[in-house]
This record gives sequence, structure tokens and C-alpha cells, in this order.
Amino acid sequence: MSPSFYLGAYWGIRAASVDECAERLATMIEQFAHVDPLLTSWRQGAGSKRKAIEQPVVTSDHTDLVTRLLTGRNRRDTNRQVIDELGYSVSWWNGNPDASIGLSVGCGQTSPYVTNSFVLNLPKPGAGSGHLYNPGVAAKLLNIVVDTWQPDHAVWTNHDLVDKQRQPDRRLENGGIIAGQLVGHPAGWANFLSDSDSVKFDMALLPAGATVERLGTGTLVLLGQDPANPPLRDVLQVRRAMGYEVPTQQTESSEDLDAASAGPAAAPLAPGASVSPTDRGQSDPRSGIETRGVGDPASNTDARRSDAQRGTTAHD
Repeated sequence: MSPSFYLGAYWGIRAASVDECAERLATMIEQFAHVDPLLTSWRQGAGSKRKAIEQPVVTSDHTDLVTRLLTGRNRRDTNRQVIDELGYSVSWWNGNPDASIGLSVGCGQTSPYVTNSFVLNLPKPGAGSGHLYNPGVAAKLLNIVVDTWQPDHAVWTNHDLVDKQRQPDRRLENGGIIAGQLVGHPAGWANFLSDSDSVKFDMALLPAGATVERLGTGTLVLLGQDPANPPLRDVLQVRRAMGYEVPTQQTESSEDLDAASAGPAAAPLAPGASVSPTDRGQSDPRSGIETRGVGDPASNTDARRSDAQRGTTAHD
């Protein structure tokens, strides 16, 4: 069975008021509702699905969203004071146990230890996922997210693909193993880089058949017409085009080594070589800090255990 995918958008330090975050949220959920019925009926995450389904449905009302954002603020463990630099966050579930979708947002964060982000955890491809994996619908979702949040980078991918982009595990002399880490931005079916991001696509290295287009103030690279099955070889080639090293064993042993899409090479949109990126931290290491910021699922080991993280779904 195909794994579930997620749509993630990430941006660096950017101050934002609670009103601005609420306005962006309202715009997004209203537009999502026009895309697919599964992207409606949002509810606050809870300890179980039963409790979550009992939560009031999220509306686009400004006061309602401001209240939810203020409730979700991070506080210190010691005195419960609000941590201003961690901004505002929400974590919602669509209330559909058969086609579960989780939505998490971290907005207005100015701490260097967390990344502002939007993450949409999708159900697995199939009859229950509606039209979400239609390429036109998937592209529309990406357009909404990029237009709403103005991220530095965004991706449509899944955790299986991301695992194949990690550095190889390292075995220690004592027999222990250090798990390989993901360096920089993960790649997937859809890959967006804003003009302001330090990472750039090397157009000459993109896979043949990749679709390249301008989206807002950035560049979008799409791999084929099946968001649920991007060829691994093409995904890894996008990583190369972003300036990252690709694990050799993945390119040599990939089951879909010959499944790369065919077609003319993508025409360069702008000159310039790739910039070697750095991995961004996703957590606040300071003691006494309770964080709810939403990091990149690809760099979060807990995220690989479930496609509905951050409290958006739970077991009964």
C-alpha cells in the first residue's frame, strides 16, 4: 500500500501579530474548503479521536481564530509565562476517521531554534482520499499554501522518500549505530524554493521531464503527473539539483531506477550555481521551555512513526 504524503511549507524568522496569523489562517481554510470536502470540519487535536471529534468545529471567524492561536501559545514550564519568540501555533484534525487529515501551523516565530511552518498530513492514496492526489488538485493546494504563507521552501513528499534522502547510517567501533540525518530540504513530487531562500535549483541538473514554473516569488519543480508515485530517481536528482549529496546506494539499488520520467530537459530560468545549505534545527534546546512549534516532519524522528503528528489524531 502506498504511504501517505504530506505538504510542508517552511520559512525562517518572521515576526507576525496574532491578527495577521488569524487572517492568513482564515484565507487558507476558506480556500481549502473549495478544493475538497475532506479539507473542512477542522477540530482541535485531543488525546483521542473520540475526544477530538467532540471539539467545536473551527470557523474562519477572526475572533475564533485569534482565540485558538492565543490558546496554543507556548509557555515556560516554570512560571507558565508566554514565550513571545515562539509565536503562535495550532494543530487541527478534519474529524474524518476514514480519511484522516492533520493540519499544523507555527506562525510569527522569531526564535532561531524553531522554524515557522505549515504542515498538511494527507490520508493514504486511495478511494478514501477523494481527489487530493489528482495532480491539478495537489498543485492547487500547493498554490494556496505558498500564496498564503509565503514560505522559503515547500515540498510534497512522504517519509519513505525522505528516508532515502538521509545520509547513510554510521557504525561505531563499539557496535553502535548513528542514524543518518537529513541535510537541508527534502525533495518530493513538488518542490518549491523562493527567490529569497539560500538554496537554488541548478536547472542543468534537474531530471528530464521535470516541469519548471514560476510560482509567486519563487520556482516550482514538479515530477510527473502522479503526486502519489514520484519516481525515486527523479526525487534524488532534484536533491542533487539543490546542491545536496545523494546516498550512492539509493541511486544504485532503487527499484524504480529506470522509472525516471522522460522528456526534454528543463530550461534554465536563471543562471547561478547551487548554494551548499545547512541543516536547520527544529527544537529549542534550552531548559524549561515547552515548545509547540511545528518542525519539518522529515527531520523529526517522531514524525516517521505516524503521518498524523503533533496531536492532530490519536488512538481511541
